[in-house]
Amino acid sequence: MALSWTAAIAADAPEKKPWKQGWDRKQVKVFAYACTDGLLEPAVRDYNAAALADGVTIHKPFPEQAFRDSAFPMCLCISERVAETWTVAEMGKQGLQRARPYIDEALAGGRCKPDGMLGDILKKQKAKL
Repeated sequence: MALSWTAAIAADAPEKKPWKQGWDRKQVKVFAYACTDGLLEPAVRDYNAAALADGVTIHKPFPEQAFRDSAFPMCLCISERVAETWTVAEMGKQGLQRARPYIDEALAGGRCKPDGMLGDILKKQKAKL
């Protein structure tokens, strides 16, 4: 009975595309961490700028770990999409430009959309528009 149940679950699971040349689990995670860091820097800068603009001289530090925890799953999803699309060599110095459409799609609520703190921040931004 367990064997048929396992087979049914495997049949329902989406098929994962193979990664292009040069990608392995470590490379995918390295790209995901770089993506997370790339999102963190402007978030901290904007947070501090908003506090200054509001005249707040002493404010809570930006909650970096909560931000990282919410951004990393999104970035890992994006990294896997990149690995399915381009080889490591093709990414080269144009990595961010090639990944940008996936990042923009995720931030707009599409595939790989963020949850947690980053998701909440984006929802609040959309509500202001």
